[in-house]
Amino acid sequence: MGGEERHLKAVDFAPSFEIAAAAGLGLTSHASEICGADSARETLDSINVTRIGHGVRSIEDPELVRRLADEQIVLEVNPGSNIALNVFPSWADHPIDALRKAGVPVTVSTDDPPYFYTDMTREYTMLHETFGWDVSDFNETNRTAMNAAFCDDETRQRLLAQFE
Repeated sequence: MGGEERHLKAVDFAPSFEIAAAAGLGLTSHASEICGADSARETLDSINVTRIGHGVRSIEDPELVRRLADEQIVLEVNPGSNIALNVFPSWADHPIDALRKAGVPVTVSTDDPPYFYTDMTREYTMLHETFGWDVSDFNETNRTAMNAAFCDDETRQRLLAQFE
């Protein structure tokens, strides 16, 4: 599920997510970008997701950050778009590094590159320049993405083997 959080409540879609889970589909939902930590908490409490799109304002609640880390809920993070939308005023204020250091699994993506004037090279460059991320950090987030991918295990293992 994606879209403007102020207009969607995860609990309203719980029956649909139950059907999707019963069909064996992977579950992810947009949360905690615009509406803050409560939106991620509601998503976790209402639908059984393994990934949250954005999730970055979870940083506002240390207990929620611990829960995300403990449950290994993957955050699909798009720093450039978060900054373009003024969720955070600058790269230095973005919580991706703090979330990662707290044990929350994160991935890095671009959201909508033409709209946000970004691409993966820019995202990586800014993460390197701002937080000092190096090859090992980027490799870790890419492994996280491959392990969180909604694909069969054979495909996942093939991708991981090619990556290594």
